[in-house]
Amino acid sequence: MNSQVFDLMWGGVALVGGGLLAANVRGAADRFQAMSYAYRSWPTGVITCRVIGGVFALVGAGVLVDAGLRTAGR
Repeated sequence: MNSQVFDLMWGGVALVGGGLLAANVRGAADRFQAMSYAYRSWPTGVITCRVIGGVFALVGAGVLVDAGLRTAGR
């Protein structure tokens, strides 16, 4: 697997997964927080989980834009 394919896969997963958590689509953040807290791992609050999801969505979007710019520069 080359670097660009990895970037596209990672960016897509981070963007979609983070977006689902940040927007709490169908209670995704609530479920993730409940599962996470049950195993005594972080995050301890739904708001924290949504913020983390937002950060992942932004990072994913940045990775996708970077991968696109590198492709356009060739």
